[in-house]
Amino acid sequence: MKFKFKPAWIGLFLIAVMLFSTFAFAVIQSFYPKQNTQLPESNVIDYRIDANLANALIQYGATIITFEYNLGCNNCVNQKAALEFFANEYKQQIWLEKILDETLDVSKITISSIYGEDKLVDTNETEIVDSLCKLMAAPPATCALKKT
Repeated sequence: MKFKFKPAWIGLFLIAVMLFSTFAFAVIQSFYPKQNTQLPESNVIDYRIDANLANALIQYGATIITFEYNLGCNNCVNQKAALEFFANEYKQQIWLEKILDETLDVSKITISSIYGEDKLVDTNETEIVDSLCKLMAAPPATCALKKT
């Protein structure tokens, strides 16, 4: 016994499947909670960014610098000033998290980007710049000048 389907019936069946799949997608998505992540007003903040937001920023091409320091640290004032300068100079690309931690003896800087992560402990400005040049998605022109 052979079945013969007209091409019009096959076309109508495919249209119906596509139409119902659209409605099914809308119904399924209504059950999932919406994530409303907003960017902070400034790119220099005194707290840790939410992990989902940090991942989204990194995927977008941003570089996140986490600066953990102690108020009694000798070199921290210079590091903090240098990091704030870079964050303000490259607002669209660098996000700075300043985390005050009184249990630390020395400062810790973690630089994260789409190219990886670098951890610096009690470092100087030259090492910070080298790490930023290595990890930024669009490094500044000074990085190109350093390589020559």
